Amino acid sequence: MRRLFLSLLLTIGVIFSAVASTNGQQDETPPPDVTIHVVQRGENLYRIALRYGLTIEQIATANGIINTSSIVVGQRLIIPSANFSPTPTQTPQTHIVRAGESLSRIAQLYGLTADMLANTNGITNPNSLYVGQVLQIIGSDIPVSATATSEIVLDAGLITLLSPNQTENRVIHTVQRGDTLYRIAQRYGTTLAAIQQSNGLADGAIIFAGQQLTIPIITTQVASASDLPALVQSLDIFPLVLKEGRAGRILLRTTLPVTVTGSFLDIGFSPISQENGLLTVILIPVPIYTEAGVYPMNFTLTPLAGEVVNLLINMQVQSGNYGSQYITLPADRVDLLNVGVEENEISILRNVTGRVNPERYITGAMSLPAAAVMNSPFGTRRAYNGGGFDRYHNGADFAGATGSSVLAAQAGRVVLADVLNIRGISVVIDHGWGIYTNYSHLSARYVNLGDMVQVGQVLGTVGNTGRATGAHLHWELWLNGVAVDPMQWVSEFLLP
Repeated sequence: MRRLFLSLLLTIGVIFSAVASTNGQQDETPPPDVTIHVVQRGENLYRIALRYGLTIEQIATANGIINTSSIVVGQRLIIPSANFSPTPTQTPQTHIVRAGESLSRIAQLYGLTADMLANTNGITNPNSLYVGQVLQIIGSDIPVSATATSEIVLDAGLITLLSPNQTENRVIHTVQRGDTLYRIAQRYGTTLAAIQQSNGLADGAIIFAGQQLTIPIITTQVASASDLPALVQSLDIFPLVLKEGRAGRILLRTTLPVTVTGSFLDIGFSPISQENGLLTVILIPVPIYTEAGVYPMNFTLTPLAGEVVNLLINMQVQSGNYGSQYITLPADRVDLLNVGVEENEISILRNVTGRVNPERYITGAMSLPAAAVMNSPFGTRRAYNGGGFDRYHNGADFAGATGSSVLAAQAGRVVLADVLNIRGISVVIDHGWGIYTNYSHLSARYVNLGDMVQVGQVLGTVGNTGRATGAHLHWELWLNGVAVDPMQWVSEFLLP
């Protein structure tokens, strides 16, 4: 009892001291229209700001918050009045380099000199500029509204349709120490919600240094710093940053009919000529195991009359960040790990899928080939029966039950219907323009060589044939003789 009594006296004394101290400072009055908000479970600064009609920056500044994703349940936040204006800080504009732009033309666009722009961004060689590179624009008198980026507008949680003079593109941002989603959104001129939606991040999700985020960007055609030759009307590359094991698309429009040749990553172009030679479509596979870095992309444009034009565009390739997987094969299938057997089968598939059919059958994004859960994605490094990680998974596996239907992901022509050593009973479909899909480990097939198939048509049934550890569908997508991630073609449609 004595301890409790002393504790009460101490508490009362502290309270009276605080009141006396406050009364002694008669010049200071509590700030008007200030509310205290106690953070509840599931809340983040974005939602709290929406509730009070404020911005994240206003609440963060009022509370001295540096990391806007680090608030905790029970934390008390000062909610300033709606007209609260934080001390302005100069946020530099950014410009994302597009194909055909040069340092001097970008500088000219923002009223700067090439040297100023180079010094700001630590560029020593103007020719090292690459597509997708983010340049900081400091010292420009050009307002932000005139730059090449504009905010993505969300309506009821969905991205609104783009106007005819806008295109959506994406860049890959590697999270740095101290980054927050809010600051990343500011840097790229997009919104916090758009980044969350593109990366499947829940409200309040924690990001970490080294994490790669897909940043959706809307660029307007008005703010262009193109330095392309007169023969080239436009050069569009999607995505701006390529990824190991995935594909890209080039749309080249010229003022005269041309023949296009060129290469990227030592792989020759397989151009598709459209509109009587005025539009050229080029699909670019990035092979697995391509190291992250900047690589040259070479174009040679040969018109029917006139001078040949050579172009060199630097492209960035990001790592696929694929995981690893241990596989144990049954004893009766270990012989299928023989390198010679595997190389022979890959050679067969490359020969079949390396032919570019100018006739196009594909009409949209790929559909899923089975009504089953994907249990092994493309690109994982694999170690078999205790060996090293010297192989990779060049398809996507779906854990369908034996006898369940395997469906054509898109329309096309059957160009292989056979039994392979590793893939077992397999069907390969040519969708045109160098795009092929392969369906393997089947227990039965219902189509034959030369058959035309439609999207959703049953090709056969799920099985356990070939080098498999159980019943599943192994689904591949080959582009110009290179295996790439088929799931990219489910979520994206790269063709014009």
